[in-house]
Amino acid sequence: MLLATYNSERFLAELLDSLSAQTFRDFVLVVSDDCSVDSTLAILAEKRDRFAHPPEVHARTTPSGSAGANFASLLALSTGDVVFLADHDDVWMPEKIEQGLTRMAALSARSPEGAALLVHGDLQVVDAKGRLIAPSFWAYKSISPQAGTQLRTALMHPSVTGCTAVLNRPLVEHVRDIPRAAIMHDWWINLAACAFGAVDFDPSPWIKYRIHGSNVSAPKRSSLLGALQRLPRPSDVRRWIRLRLDQGADFLTAYRTELPRDASETLDEFVALRSASWLRRRIILVRGGFLTPDAWRNAAMLILI
Repeated sequence: MLLATYNSERFLAELLDSLSAQTFRDFVLVVSDDCSVDSTLAILAEKRDRFAHPPEVHARTTPSGSAGANFASLLALSTGDVVFLADHDDVWMPEKIEQGLTRMAALSARSPEGAALLVHGDLQVVDAKGRLIAPSFWAYKSISPQAGTQLRTALMHPSVTGCTAVLNRPLVEHVRDIPRAAIMHDWWINLAACAFGAVDFDPSPWIKYRIHGSNVSAPKRSSLLGALQRLPRPSDVRRWIRLRLDQGADFLTAYRTELPRDASETLDEFVALRSASWLRRRIILVRGGFLTPDAWRNAAMLILI
């Protein structure tokens, strides 16, 4: 299990308690601390004896630069056959590891040997004090987990929340070197699983996802009304699609020589949007299925791209 920390003292103890209380306890917690200046390391030391296996704590001497980069360094350190990712401010349901392993085993049984596999689950949304905000993060953010199972839609719609992600060893090997160009490390991992294997998801919540005002992703409730109230400028929509195209191009560059043929063709088609004519861009998006689950987002994209 991989945990990235940085000045995490506010919520870390509660997370560690939930990890040590898992119904499946035969795991090793590997921590990369990103030069914390608070009591993070002291809390990790205090909770050490609660785990079946002593946590491995790596205290960085130079900052990684971002939460994604810190996670990337953890992936490079990992050696397990199945790897879980954890955020420092959440609370795990007691059966999370057991459920993740069960779903991974089922996905492995129906997948080719050596396939890169990813499973993940929904989340409850809670506030800083642990009070329920929403029973489903996917509903809260209008996330379609099904979109994350196919490369064409995963390129457009991020659906995997890293703190619920479970990776098998082949997938870890593919994502050891996540570039800084990746929008988010969990999105890049999702793309790799779609390209080299398969993705499965559990509709039940695996963790309590805490929104406290300092989250790296700053999640807000997603809705059509909210979108209309914010009325994004055309430049915002164009930036929204450009980020996706750039990430797709970086992904294609990173894996060009090892991609399966169908994934390579999909990425070539997607990246071609950057130089296509006005009409051709719209044809590629619609015929290629490079769309989001939200009709209003698709409409805005087709008008403004």
